[in-house]
Amino acid sequence: MKINFIGVGAQKCASTWVHRVLSDHPEVGIYQGKESDFFSTYYGRGYQWYEKQVGDTSSVSAKGEISPSYFADSDTPGRVFLYNSAMRIVLLLRDPIERAYSNHLHVVRQGYFAGQKLSFEDGLANNPMYVEQSRYAKHLARWFEAFPENQVLVIFQEHIRDNPQIQARNLYRFLGINENHQSWFLEKKVNESVVVKNAKLDLFLKQLGKIGRYVGGKRIVEAVKNNDLIRNLRRNHNQIELRQVVPPMREDTRSHLQDVLADDMNELLSQLNLENLPWQSWFALQDRSSKDQLQ
Repeated sequence: MKINFIGVGAQKCASTWVHRVLSDHPEVGIYQGKESDFFSTYYGRGYQWYEKQVGDTSSVSAKGEISPSYFADSDTPGRVFLYNSAMRIVLLLRDPIERAYSNHLHVVRQGYFAGQKLSFEDGLANNPMYVEQSRYAKHLARWFEAFPENQVLVIFQEHIRDNPQIQARNLYRFLGINENHQSWFLEKKVNESVVVKNAKLDLFLKQLGKIGRYVGGKRIVEAVKNNDLIRNLRRNHNQIELRQVVPPMREDTRSHLQDVLADDMNELLSQLNLENLPWQSWFALQDRSSKDQLQ
């Protein structure tokens, strides 16, 4: 059975939530590592390798994976279409400015950006992909060139936050599976804005999990990983909130990014046939534009 759905990002837009609410659905087979990055990074390994990543899922009706690297990669839409022209595409979006800030926290957490100066503004100067990843209309245009709109589901992270049950049902319906399934993760919140205190301990735990999956203990590893007691112990004893070490975004930076992304957001409204977008920075931008036109 070919893989028939993928989550394509964007990065830091609730892909972990989507992965979790699909992982325990009995009609879904999904790559447990979440991100295979096949179409963006490992395309040269071929379809056989790709399909083996998800494993034997002959009894399911929806088979897929979620790789946020896909959305902004210019080659991926065409490669996905060549593999399966009937592919269902799940796209996650959020406030593009908040997404960029969350992207910065992730880069700091991974250790790709370090030093005494860890502000978002320093990160912007260091990494142009913060803004590029938030040019939603630019990247979505490539997906709509490759796939009809009825094969693309757009979910806003803000809507997941406000009503996760409705968004899960929309997702299940889009994939053609039982929409009444109640995932254990439905109301959970994912907080990835943390950095580990003891990197060696964290690496040891991750390697232990990999070994467990390799020897056939995938379900046990996932159960332990998702146990609330274990998660709380790890969070309280080996993690620190990144927002304690990374300053908040400056308001002049937010205003600047609103201006930079204004045309792209207007195009996104047109692409999705919407009157408004569910993020406050966009409403602020609309209000300011309206005032400018009246002057």
